[in-house]
Amino acid sequence: MKLAAAFLALFVAAQAPPAPRHWARGAAIRVWIDPDATPPNGEALVEKAMKTWTTAADGRLTLVKAWESTAPVRLHFMAADYRYGVTSPRLNRETGLLVKAEVYVAADAGRDPLERQIIVYLTALHELGHALGMEHTNDITSIMYLFRQPNDGEKFFGAYRRRLKASDDIGSSSATGLSADDVVTLRALYDK
Repeated sequence: MKLAAAFLALFVAAQAPPAPRHWARGAAIRVWIDPDATPPNGEALVEKAMKTWTTAADGRLTLVKAWESTAPVRLHFMAADYRYGVTSPRLNRETGLLVKAEVYVAADAGRDPLERQIIVYLTALHELGHALGMEHTNDITSIMYLFRQPNDGEKFFGAYRRRLKASDDIGSSSATGLSADDVVTLRALYDK
């Protein structure tokens, strides 16, 4: 019986894709931004989120805007429900590398225009993080934080808003939305 269980465990392990999930190191990851339901300034905010991850990766990957037909990462805008975003990544079962991702970002969350822009930018940053292979954290200073408490959104988005002098600061080098741990985690993921 023990031998059969050991064999089964080895068989299951051999069938599982290698971990961790990520794109090929040095990849130029093409991203298409769906024009349907795009909020004001939505495309520019997503492009800022793409630039933020590209800069943080320091040559390990590049996110580039692309046409729909050539983009393995497709970002769509949705109506906010209990979530501000969701991502469905796809792996190559043989290599364990990411090959596709469908990303959804709420277009209509927030009480005022600046808050809506902040939410679009930070949600795109978070969801693109998942599309790159990043996992949730328990650290509320991390963009990859798993929002669980009722007032987490107010704390997180409010703290970001207090760092801004104007809406143009969203996604700037002084307000990337990434923590030092986010950068370290991304680079470690792509150094493996």
